[in-house]
Amino acid sequence: MIKEHLEYWYDKDGNKVYGDPAKFNKNLVYLMDNDPKKVVSPVGLRFRKLISPLCRMAMPLTTKNKFKIVKPYELEEHFNKLSIKEKIKASKQYKIPKGRPVVFAATHGFRDDIALTIKAAGKHAYVLYGSIPDFFYSIDGKALWLVGTVLADRKDHESTAASLPKMERVLDLGGKVIIYPEGVWNKSPNKLVLDLYSGAYRLAKKKNGIVVPISTIQVDNTCYAVRLAPFDITKYSQEEGIDKLREILATGKYKLMKKFASISRVKIGNADEYWHNFLDELIATSNGLYDYEIEDNAEYKKKDVVDAEEVFAPIDNIKVNFSNAFVYAKTRNINKKRY
Repeated sequence: MIKEHLEYWYDKDGNKVYGDPAKFNKNLVYLMDNDPKKVVSPVGLRFRKLISPLCRMAMPLTTKNKFKIVKPYELEEHFNKLSIKEKIKASKQYKIPKGRPVVFAATHGFRDDIALTIKAAGKHAYVLYGSIPDFFYSIDGKALWLVGTVLADRKDHESTAASLPKMERVLDLGGKVIIYPEGVWNKSPNKLVLDLYSGAYRLAKKKNGIVVPISTIQVDNTCYAVRLAPFDITKYSQEEGIDKLREILATGKYKLMKKFASISRVKIGNADEYWHNFLDELIATSNGLYDYEIEDNAEYKKKDVVDAEEVFAPIDNIKVNFSNAFVYAKTRNINKKRY
């Protein structure tokens, strides 16, 4: 990890923002090391396992929002018709099997989803975390250190590459990990779940682990999470496994939204304005610690997928003249309709 990245981050206008030295968590700098043995110890893991029930109980106290952990079968339409015996039977398929390493893979879309995921996991797990300003300049860093954290500087390739062996060490020592495979907050207006990084698959495959998906949403001041059935991702190829995981996460998120997040068109009003206001409010929850440079560029994109922004970007550099004005005007209109 590059120490220079601790000094500043970028605001939406591309300006450097420097943190308050008085708030800098200097005692946590050792987590920047890329050596797994220097950041994850057997003693530290045992200590964190011991206090993890208290940490999970305290998670709702760290925010003004309410946390609600939903059982998967509660999202099914026929849930109310199930007998107690059927509910107990249904719940068994969601238990985490013993004897295999566990990788929790969660959706990512709002500030409290990390605390919510830790609570929803129901087990102690180290969190893979990549928001450097927030970690070193807020109380969140100390709280995450207490829970157990694998830190990754997304601006430094060596640091992100080192995160995998660090998590391997956690699993080797008998621990569990939480990964957010979307890599950034999902700020897409039309994707339930962004394309996923492959870390969860590669970690599970190498250690013969099981993946436990967790879907989350926030509606007003209530955060909802559902821990879904354990998924043996190792039975698939990397591409198939990642696609299957994304489908599971999206389905869980859709069911949460269907049950708890209905909204009328009247309340939405102007869709573009509503969405921009939503994003502004979302980013504001980071308390000025949102690094626009990394958050706007760290989303995973498949090599064979081209989005609308890439297609229409050359338009901005076109010099309009008599011969191209007609075609240019039509293309601009198409572009405007897309956004």
